[in-house]
Amino acid sequence: MPITFNDFKDTASDILNINLSGYKLKRVQRRTESLMRRHNIADYDECLRLLKNDPSFKEAYLSHFTINTSEFYRNPENFRYLEDKLLPKIFKNNSSVKIWSAPCSNGSEPYTLALILSELNYKKYQILASDLDPDILNTAKAGVYGSNSLENVPTGVFDKYFTLDQNSNKKYILSEKIKNQVAFEKMDLINDPFLKGWDLILSRNFFIYLTNEIKDMLCHKFSSVLKPGGYLFLGNTEFIFNPQKYGLEKVYSSFYRKL
Repeated sequence: MPITFNDFKDTASDILNINLSGYKLKRVQRRTESLMRRHNIADYDECLRLLKNDPSFKEAYLSHFTINTSEFYRNPENFRYLEDKLLPKIFKNNSSVKIWSAPCSNGSEPYTLALILSELNYKKYQILASDLDPDILNTAKAGVYGSNSLENVPTGVFDKYFTLDQNSNKKYILSEKIKNQVAFEKMDLINDPFLKGWDLILSRNFFIYLTNEIKDMLCHKFSSVLKPGGYLFLGNTEFIFNPQKYGLEKVYSSFYRKL
């Protein structure tokens, strides 16, 4: 008798060493079954066998499961608020600033921070970008983007920091100056411990895929590693309904400050 999806999920979590139960169940099942159709996999038993024995399929599953879409200056009004209101406060109050993008997906959000900081001529900062998917980290490190990821980049910034990829007339290469400002690291936000002492954490459009229990846990974890007065920057459709529970206060749409 074929195994159920719940049985598959529990065993796959062990094989992949990630907590699939922390994500919304329907999404995990939908993504799993879409990959199975793509690879003509008959049932969950066969999918598990491939996860155990085929490293390339294991990588494909992880890449398909994780959230790998983003763009530069996503929700521009929020980045304007960050640039105009929050960054001056952060840099005024700290001799060295630490910023973390988690998860970073294709790198466009941490690179957006690097572009803004470069244009504002801020000094003495570190940007760490982490993600669960090693393939998307390699994509981010390469810094090559299609025009659909760059629609919100200001014209002057685009002209200064992007050049047309000679191998494709539809892709653009980010300058080495900006790429060198971001360090990338593989990390599982649900299971791995966090480094401490962050002035700004971006975790945008990730909470929407998680169960309420995991969101609660992550709010506690993020708050615990922010400096007092540091900021958590979420996606436009993500909210913390009781920020005081985590030692946070809402200061603007998508922005929470650690008390």
